[in-house]
Amino acid sequence: MFQTLVKTFLILLSLNITLHAKTIDIDSIIDTANKENKHLFVWLHKTDCAYCERMKEYTLLHDKVSAFIKKHFIYIYINVSKNDVVKYQGFLGSGNDFAKEVGYNFYPTSLFFDNDKEIIFSEVGYVDCEEISNERHFFKVLNFIQSKAYEEIELNAYTYTIGKDF
Repeated sequence: MFQTLVKTFLILLSLNITLHAKTIDIDSIIDTANKENKHLFVWLHKTDCAYCERMKEYTLLHDKVSAFIKKHFIYIYINVSKNDVVKYQGFLGSGNDFAKEVGYNFYPTSLFFDNDKEIIFSEVGYVDCEEISNERHFFKVLNFIQSKAYEEIELNAYTYTIGKDF
């Protein structure tokens, strides 16, 4: 009797988890980005990650960064701590397994995809220094991707002047 109750509980628990999971089909989202002449920006993060929270609060929600992302990118986030299902080039699994599959299991990580559904650039971690704020650095990364400068040069050789009022 006890074993039957435990099995029933586990089945109901897994059904509940499955019902609340969403499927993130990266291939389809890239197709949409292509139609809109944009890149796909996937932000990997996890629950209870202080650097992820800082990046979200101070970088991704920065007015100019946020507006630029909305204008030039299709943006999705994947919380690797959750049970969402990710589909990408024949891969089907959790967000955590997706991050491992593409070789990024450090958080936060920003991944940028091209029209061919390939990762063309990644920015791993949260930059927290006094010389250049993370917002300004990330804005440079976004411009580097949006302008397709990555086809010609590396980010460290890319010069982009961000206004003083940033």
